[in-house]
Amino acid sequence: MKKRKISHVMRQSIRKLKYLDKTQSSYFMIMSFLVAFCLFTGGTYSYFTFSKNLNAATISIAKLNYTLTSTSQDFVDSKIVVGPGEEKVIEFTLNSLNNVATKYALKYSTLATNTKVYYSQNLTNNMSGIIEAHGSITLRVVIKNDGTSDATVNFTVDGGYIQNTLESNITEGYYEADITVRAVLLDENLSNGIIGQSFPPKDGEYGYVKTSCNEETAASWDSTAWKLNLVDITKKVSCDVYFKKMNNDIETIFVLEKKDGTSEYVTNVPNDGTYTFQSVTCSPNATATWDATNWRMNITGITSKTLCTGLFKEN
Repeated sequence: MKKRKISHVMRQSIRKLKYLDKTQSSYFMIMSFLVAFCLFTGGTYSYFTFSKNLNAATISIAKLNYTLTSTSQDFVDSKIVVGPGEEKVIEFTLNSLNNVATKYALKYSTLATNTKVYYSQNLTNNMSGIIEAHGSITLRVVIKNDGTSDATVNFTVDGGYIQNTLESNITEGYYEADITVRAVLLDENLSNGIIGQSFPPKDGEYGYVKTSCNEETAASWDSTAWKLNLVDITKKVSCDVYFKKMNNDIETIFVLEKKDGTSEYVTNVPNDGTYTFQSVTCSPNATATWDATNWRMNITGITSKTLCTGLFKEN
């Protein structure tokens, strides 16, 4: 009897929907969409459940899973205690256990008013971003306690799908040295840069692309000695030295520097007066010149695997 009654109510509801006017139908459809959207975002950007060990935390967010670990014995139960007047440098490893790329954001909290967490300039600001499927990211922070008593700092990681918006509250950088030089290893398609502190081998599979510094300084790459030369340094500076994994024994690429400070990698430079040639660098030992008349690069002295990069600026 109850089953018949439920079926009768459902049939009546369906009949009512058929005879709704356009305004009521539109309202019903909009409300249904909003309810579905809220359920979806609530499920993809959820709270954490932690499985805590001595210096590791397993993080579950809805159906997403990560691990946050550190080799530092100071990292216990997702917390780090910093003594009065003390400064600690901690490296974390964030691993994704997911089959898709997701977003992440490292965050901290503390009750100590004179304690702050910075991202280390050694690894630039990667406190938030995208982590690839089953990927791994190294996060390096500096904790400063300027107070007169111990400070306990808690670390958590927000995670979510690509459509989620995640932000870290670790927004200021800290120089562990006056000059910081980072190596950025790009893949064959000039993307997915891996940041480290050591240059790839000179005779390896990577070629030099360009150098970008956050302060005005004269930076030049020595392909023979395989090192970066910096002069006219008046303040603390950090520089990214970019390298590309090579597909072929001889490659040429061009970097177009835009007026807004962004750069674009291309295989051909527009010959319409939009850009002006600046310089060209080859690695490791070849020499290249730019032929402005025929609008092409001439390369000589190739003795090994060679990548030549031409730099152009937007007029």
